[in-house]
Amino acid sequence: MTTPTTAQGTRLSAEQIGFLTAGPGRAAETALARLIDAGLVRVGRDGRVSAVHTNNYGATTQVEARILAIVRTPVRFDTVVQKVAHSSHMNTLHQHLLDQKLMQRPRRRNEMWWAFLAIAGVLVVGGFAFPPFFVGVPIALLLFVWMRGREAITSAGKEALRTVTAHDRVHAVALYGFCGKVAGQKVGDLFELSQSIVKMLPLKQGKHAKKSSSDGGGSGCGSAASCSSCGSGCGSSSCSSSSSGSSCSSGGSSCGGGGGCGGGGGGD
Repeated sequence: MTTPTTAQGTRLSAEQIGFLTAGPGRAAETALARLIDAGLVRVGRDGRVSAVHTNNYGATTQVEARILAIVRTPVRFDTVVQKVAHSSHMNTLHQHLLDQKLMQRPRRRNEMWWAFLAIAGVLVVGGFAFPPFFVGVPIALLLFVWMRGREAITSAGKEALRTVTAHDRVHAVALYGFCGKVAGQKVGDLFELSQSIVKMLPLKQGKHAKKSSSDGGGSGCGSAASCSSCGSGCGSSSCSSSSSGSSCSSGGSSCGGGGGCGGGGGGD
C-alpha cells in the first residue's frame, strides 16, 4: 500500500489520513481495515473480530499491533474500534501529527470574539482624536484572535488532505469510514461486511466526508467525534465515543464533555 505524498513532501499513512479526516475513531477503523485487507484478522458473521495468528505477526504500526493484541480472542467489531480509539497508541499517533504541524491544540471559540474586533475599530477611530487610544488597538486585536479560537487541524493538515483520494479500500475507510460510501458504493461492501456489522459503529461525518457527499461520496462513521471540528480537543481521551449500539443512520456525532461537533474555532 503506497503512502500518499503531498506537494509539500508530507508523507501520510492511511492511519494519519483517518485521524486528520475524522479523529481517533476513524484512525482505528483504518488500522482495522488494513488488517482485514492483509488477511491478518477475520470478521465473523456475528460481527466478532479475531486474529489469524496468536501473536502480533503482520502489524506495521503500533495501532495495528494493539488491535491484534485485543483480538487474540474474538471481540465485537465496534468494541475493537472503541478500545483502540481510546488507547495510548492513538495518543502517540496524535502527538506525531502535532509534531508534524498537521494538527494543533484547538481552542473553543468564545461567543463574544467579534466584540474585540469592534473595540479595535473604535480605538482606531478614537485614536485620531486621542492618540493614546492607539495603544489599545494591538491588545484588542490579540484578544480577538485568541477568542476567535482555532480548529484542531492546521492549514498544513488541510493541504495534506487536499490531494488524498480513496485509491484503495483501506484509504476509502480512512476518508469515509466503514459506514460511508465512495463512488456510490458502500465502503463496508468493499470488505464484504454486512450492514448489520458496520452499523455497530455510530454515524460520524468528518469534513472530508461532508465535502465528498456533494461529489457522489457519502457520510462516514466512526467511534470518536471528529477532531477536525470539535472545539474541545483531540486525542483518544478528549473526543468521547458514542455508544456502541448507535446506528449508522442516526444523527451526527457529538463531543463528549460539552459542545457539539461542527462548532470548531476559526483561524489556524
